[in-house]
Amino acid sequence: MGYVRQIIYALGALWLVLFGLSFILLQTSEPAGEGFARGLSRLASFMSWQTGAFVVAIAAAFVTRFAAERGVDRIKLVGYVPLAASLFLVASLVAIIAFRVYVEPHFS
Repeated sequence: MGYVRQIIYALGALWLVLFGLSFILLQTSEPAGEGFARGLSRLASFMSWQTGAFVVAIAAAFVTRFAAERGVDRIKLVGYVPLAASLFLVASLVAIIAFRVYVEPHFS
C-alpha cells in the first residue's frame, strides 16, 4: 500500500500548488474592465484555480478514505486537510458575499 501513500502525497502537493497559485495570481494580475466589472477578471481567475484545487482535494479525500479503510497509517491529515481548507475558503467567500449583499446596505 506504499503507492497509495505516494498518490495521496502527490495529490496534496498538487492541491497546495493550485491553492497557492490562485492567491499569487489574484495579487499579481491587473484588474481589467470598467465600472462595476472592474476586477472581475481577477476574481474569475482566482475562482478557476480554486475550483481546480477543490477537485484535487475531493480526489485526495476519496483516496484517503480508501487508504484508511485498508489500514494505511497516519495518512488522514495529508488527505483531509486540503478538503477542509477548500471548504473553509468556499464558506468564507459565501459569508463575505452574503454580508455585502444583505447586511452592509443597512449601514449606509
